[in-house]
Amino acid sequence: MAARKAHEVEAYLAKPDVGHAVFLLYGPDAGLVAERGAGLVDWSGIDENDPFSLIKLDGDTMDGPSSLVEEAHTVPMFGGGKRVLRFRPGGMRNPADAIKPLKDNPPEDAIVVVEAGDLAKGHALRKAVEAMPNGVALPCYQDEAQALARVVDQELSAHKLHMDKPTRDHLLALLGSDRMVSRNEVRKLCLYCLGQDTILREDVDAVVGDAGASAVDEIVDAAAAGRLDALEIAFRRLEEAGSATFLSLSAALRQFQTYHSIRARHEAGDGPVKALLDGHRPPVYFKRKQAALQVLMRWNAQDLMAVCNRLSAAIRDGRTNPVLEPQIARAALTAIALQSQNRR
Repeated sequence: MAARKAHEVEAYLAKPDVGHAVFLLYGPDAGLVAERGAGLVDWSGIDENDPFSLIKLDGDTMDGPSSLVEEAHTVPMFGGGKRVLRFRPGGMRNPADAIKPLKDNPPEDAIVVVEAGDLAKGHALRKAVEAMPNGVALPCYQDEAQALARVVDQELSAHKLHMDKPTRDHLLALLGSDRMVSRNEVRKLCLYCLGQDTILREDVDAVVGDAGASAVDEIVDAAAAGRLDALEIAFRRLEEAGSATFLSLSAALRQFQTYHSIRARHEAGDGPVKALLDGHRPPVYFKRKQAALQVLMRWNAQDLMAVCNRLSAAIRDGRTNPVLEPQIARAALTAIALQSQNRR
């Protein structure tokens, strides 16, 4: 069975097996899945700016399952070296059907990087890749404290900056569970501090800390509960505090990833929702527990994963179109609030 345990994935990706041609990355942390997918593209050595070398396939827009295998065996008109197919199944009905033909008919000059959401142990896509002699399934779970600390250390080292332990602990407390969002926050902090040797706590508060933090919490809770009036008031409060509206997306993603983790454990039979909520680490702030409990009783794990994907997509869209970031944040969170209203 070609699979790695979650704690083995970092070591594997530091030196991937050249005998593998199909890499399945999956898990609830969309940012971590995307970051590791990008890392495999870098490892392949292709020119990422060459559209004939890097092919992106989206399950929501593909003509059908056969599109993947056809693309994998396409011979470029003008020749060339290795190609990478970056495949995101999205809402595709049976993504395993796109992968299975590659078991007996593997690509010769291409690798396939599949970036999926959270997949149960018996999911057909996982089983399809794990059964392939040239495939490997790589679980990507939310950042543990140690993994998140590595992200901070890597960025500090890359930018030749230092930070004392109290400031580092303060930064870690402000970062969330999405790997890509966390890394981008640390990079932003490092760029802010270029020209100095040491990052101070006030630097962290200026860049990562949010003066409108309570308003952000109100936005997230209002969206999750479907309270549109409260959502609009919280947006106004955030703007009056001088904080960027799009920061609410990162906070919402962190919160919904927590909800998804708890609800998925409940559905897997790990225990009652309330007990899992009380025992969750890091703990859910006690003043928000009642709101969290309502969300966990209203949404199932599959739909919470869909919300996380929506928020991740909104964050990516906002980075691509920074002028439109506030509107993108409002649209995404309002859509979630409307979804929640329909669950009452």
